[in-house]
Amino acid sequence: MSKNRSGSPLKDAYRKEWKEIAEYLSINLEEGLSSEEAKKKLKEHGPNKLKEQEKRSIWEIIISQINNPVIYLLTVASVVAFIFGDTPEAITILIVLLLNTIIGFWMEFQAQKSMEAIKEMDKIRAHVIREGKKKQIDAEEVVPGDILIVESGDFVSADARIIEATELQVDESTLTGESVPVSKNDKILKEDLQVADRINILHKGTAVTGGKAKAIVTKTGMNTEVGNISALVQDQNEKETPLNQKLNKLTRSLIWVILGMAAAFFMLGWIAGKEIYQLVQTAIAWSIAAIPEGLPIVASIALARGMFRLSKKNVLIKQLGAVETLGETTVIFTDKTGTLTENKLTVNTCQFPKQDITKVEWEKGNQPKLNGAKDITKNKNLRQILKISVLANDASLGDDEYNSSKKEKGNPKGKIEKSKASGDPLEIALLQFVEGFDSDFYQKMKKLNRELHNPFDSESMMMGAVHKTEEGFYISGKGSTEAILKRSKRILINGEIKNITEDDKKEWEDKNNALAEDGLRVLSFAFKNTDSLPEGKEEEDFLRDLVFVGLIGFLDPPRKEVADSIETAKKAGIKVVMVTGDHPGTAYNVAKQTHLCAEEAVKDKVVLHGKNLQVELNKKGNKKIKDTLVFSRVDPGQKLSLIKYYQKEGEIVGMTGDGVNDAPALKKADIGIAMGRRGTQVAQEVSDVVLQDDAFSSIVEAIREGRIIFGNIRKFVVYQLSYHLAEIFIIGLMSFTLFILPILPLQLLLLNLLSDVFPALALGIGKGTSKVMQMPPKDPKEPILAKKNWRQIIVYGVIIAIPISGAYLYSYFVWGESEAINNNVAFFSLAFCQFIHVFNMRGANENFLNNQVTRNKWVWMAIAFCFAAVMTTYFVPALASIFSFQQLESKIWILIAIASITPAVIIQSMKAIWKKF
Repeated sequence: MSKNRSGSPLKDAYRKEWKEIAEYLSINLEEGLSSEEAKKKLKEHGPNKLKEQEKRSIWEIIISQINNPVIYLLTVASVVAFIFGDTPEAITILIVLLLNTIIGFWMEFQAQKSMEAIKEMDKIRAHVIREGKKKQIDAEEVVPGDILIVESGDFVSADARIIEATELQVDESTLTGESVPVSKNDKILKEDLQVADRINILHKGTAVTGGKAKAIVTKTGMNTEVGNISALVQDQNEKETPLNQKLNKLTRSLIWVILGMAAAFFMLGWIAGKEIYQLVQTAIAWSIAAIPEGLPIVASIALARGMFRLSKKNVLIKQLGAVETLGETTVIFTDKTGTLTENKLTVNTCQFPKQDITKVEWEKGNQPKLNGAKDITKNKNLRQILKISVLANDASLGDDEYNSSKKEKGNPKGKIEKSKASGDPLEIALLQFVEGFDSDFYQKMKKLNRELHNPFDSESMMMGAVHKTEEGFYISGKGSTEAILKRSKRILINGEIKNITEDDKKEWEDKNNALAEDGLRVLSFAFKNTDSLPEGKEEEDFLRDLVFVGLIGFLDPPRKEVADSIETAKKAGIKVVMVTGDHPGTAYNVAKQTHLCAEEAVKDKVVLHGKNLQVELNKKGNKKIKDTLVFSRVDPGQKLSLIKYYQKEGEIVGMTGDGVNDAPALKKADIGIAMGRRGTQVAQEVSDVVLQDDAFSSIVEAIREGRIIFGNIRKFVVYQLSYHLAEIFIIGLMSFTLFILPILPLQLLLLNLLSDVFPALALGIGKGTSKVMQMPPKDPKEPILAKKNWRQIIVYGVIIAIPISGAYLYSYFVWGESEAINNNVAFFSLAFCQFIHVFNMRGANENFLNNQVTRNKWVWMAIAFCFAAVMTTYFVPALASIFSFQQLESKIWILIAIASITPAVIIQSMKAIWKKF
């Protein structure tokens, strides 16, 4: 019975002999587990799967939509209206609440369904030995003690100690962040090593890219390394989005203001001996006047509109509030592999004897272009390297059926489909380089017969092959520079073969180290021509007395659009920081190419190794962390520490990632951004945003949209609160002086339902200004309404209230009109004024006739609809009766027109005179 207790061989299995583990588990390597043993272990250890994030139920989504202070207050107002028999008012309030709930629920429900759609649906299968036979089982049924069989193309289903391995290569990028597959073997490791360096262990969730292996399963499910990271994810609490925090703070403030005013009025009215019903009706009117009923609706629709716009640009937003949070982002932590880079190794550099470094640039159509050396295409070293790259190669481009002379429909040049390539990524890169450089030569080399083969071995660190040619036999070899130089006696220089000296070898080792320091993977190449096929001892070790040709450096190239996107982010005042588990040199190289740091930036000043990170984090007042643009060799726990550090500094942090190792940080960040194509299911589940095209440029578009949406929300909140304040002024003035309610609650609900939704919504879905990404992020601590906005609201409210109150008083005192007529004067004046007031929301520096508001077609449609709706209620007798509308004379309409237009004239004049207003 296996128990993962301290001191057992299952703990730190990489430091134990596999025989010790097999003995501890009482495993027969030939027979494997019996069915009964497997069932017993499955019951003991549980299914081999990770704990999934709990999905929000439909009821939880609904409750989240109604869990809002404004909703609470309006619900109370509706109940009070029902109690006092004001059924129309009560029903109207409920309609507003229902609309808000439906819209918000539908958008978040659709986002949840979209996430389910992009999850991996196929279950992983595993090959194990049980009862002496190789069986294929569901990966969830794998248990500790199983003998796992893996080969190229398989996903590793559990953590396992390797028993035997043949040319094994494993892609661990989703776990460690390493962009290049790792060679694995069965040798014991004595030192205490990080996950990335445990080369005798297979890890759950990684992919086998080459070779095959047999291993003993030591850990399953949440006990695996992936499980440990998943547990970190569970420990991180999600933060409420800044927009929700600000809207809730705003509405709480409004509620306290309303309660204070209602209490004061109630006491005053009580002392004056007014009827309770009149006091309650006025209190309800005040509640309706003070609270922008449409605020939750319009905020939800504005965010939903942003979600739809971003979905067309391959950005999936999982929660409405995440759109606005993107707009507030001040720092983006981005992974390197697959986010800034293409996650595909390519030939980057060629180095030949007595020549400068030749850089390789990739043009459209995957055509390599060599720069640096004169007449490089005629270089004999290059031709030899091209030849060796094809012959000493076990990969395939999927071109076995390829015919260079055949031109199929849709493939006029007969080009090879790169998606069918298989094998070691380095070898695939070599084949693509040769095929792109000279397709005819590539095909000619592919047709040569291989006579002998010496596969890559982790001990020799090289591989080779012998092919029959017209001249005899051609021996080709490639591998580590040290290994190739040891086997080389001569060197090819400018077409001449000369003896290689120890100084020559030292020079090439230095060149190899220089490229490696820059983050490149390096292979060296050598050859030999012979008249006869190697036999006997020579056949076993034919890679001897070789002619050294040169070396090639490989790099995972940056995505072409990334540099422009990073420049845009910088102009927008957003700091972009690379956080990767990769080599410091690799990360630094990519940082320069993507303009994340300047070309002349000193490596030690912009790059910080993970081993030194905690020391720097512990230093007080240390600027090193803030000055660092690249964090390399960083583990999941350190990513969390970095995010917490920046959040403590008051930053709004966006984190991009695709691997399991990114998941805890994605959840902890203010905005987690996962990759949709390369991203793991764990990363996608915990994120706020999923990039379905994995493009960093999509993040910039999402930030742009977030900024526009926040600006729009601020506009319509100012718009709504300013005329709501005017309503409070008007009602308060008449109520405290004349004890008359100038506008009835039902009329206010009609007016606010129109103004709060349609013109406000038109503002909320505007396209914003083109300069939005040329402005710095606003202070994350800044409330949804800054001091300037409150000044605007108060000034607008006063300017609106004075002409309308004046019109009411003029009709009341000068013309002596009835209370019903005076009520209509106040209502229609306020209604038309509110509709026109939307044009006052233009920016202070924008043109009066050509601005964001006047260019917004939805604004014109909203105003037209609102005017039509109000006039319909006036002209239709049944509706006019419900809303207490009277037939008005021409002079009344003239008074209404003057009162409703005057505020706009005053405000626009102020904007023209005082640009900051």
